[in-house]
Amino acid sequence: MLRGILPLAAIAALGLFDPEAANAEQVALTSTVSVKNELKYLLYTPDGYATSTESYPLVIWLHGGDQGGSDIDKVKSSGIPKLIEDGKKFPFLVFSPQNPSEELLYPIEKVDAALEEVASTYRVDRSRIYVIGFSRGGFGAWALAEQFPDKFAAIVPIAGGGNRHYLNRTNEKAAFWVFHGSNDGVIPLSDSVVLYERLKALDRNARLTVLEGVDHSGVEWATLNDAELWDWLLKQRLEGAPQ
Repeated sequence: MLRGILPLAAIAALGLFDPEAANAEQVALTSTVSVKNELKYLLYTPDGYATSTESYPLVIWLHGGDQGGSDIDKVKSSGIPKLIEDGKKFPFLVFSPQNPSEELLYPIEKVDAALEEVASTYRVDRSRIYVIGFSRGGFGAWALAEQFPDKFAAIVPIAGGGNRHYLNRTNEKAAFWVFHGSNDGVIPLSDSVVLYERLKALDRNARLTVLEGVDHSGVEWATLNDAELWDWLLKQRLEGAPQ
C-alpha cells in the first residue's frame, strides 16, 4: 500500500494543486518601477568658472575600494580630490562620485545618471569628458568605456581590470592610457596588459605605461603627479560627441 501518496482531492484541499494549472502560461511584462538614484559625489569647479560663460572639460574620478560607503569625506582622502584638498588647482571640472558599496564594484548606471545631471546643470564641454579610475575605480573606468562609449574622449584606468571580451563596444574615436605598477600585489599587471593588447588588436588609440618597481598604492600617486598625463588628457576631444 502506497501510504505516502495523497489523493488528488486531499492535495487540492491543501491548496497544492490548482485545476487551472493545465492552462498555465508565461507572459512578457515590463516593469515601470523607477529606481531611486542616490549617489553622493564631490564636484570641483575651477577658478573663473562662476564669472565665465565658457564650457569646461570634465574629469570623472572613480576612487579605489577604501573610499566606498556613505561618508563622502572619505573620497577626499585619495586621488584627485586629495590633490584638490591639498591646494592643487585644475582648469577643468572634477566629478567624483562615491561608490555606495565598500565591497562591490561601482554601480555604473547610477554613475552615468549622475554624470548626466552634472553635465546638464553645469557648463560642460561634452567633447572633452574624461574618465580616470584607480583600482576598483579602474574597473569602473573600463566599464564606463564599454557601456557608454559615446560619452568619453579619453579613459585612464590605473591599476584596474575588466573583461576584454566587451572592449569591442568601446568607441574607436576615444583614447586610452593605461597605467599599472610592475610590483602590484593586489591587481596583477597582467590584468591591464591583456586589456591593452585587446585594444591594440581592435586598432584603438591606446598606450600602456608600466611603472617599474611600483606597487598598488604607489601607482595612483605616480600617475596623478605625471604632468605629461594632464597635457595629453586635455588635448583629447571626442569627434561627434553629443551637445
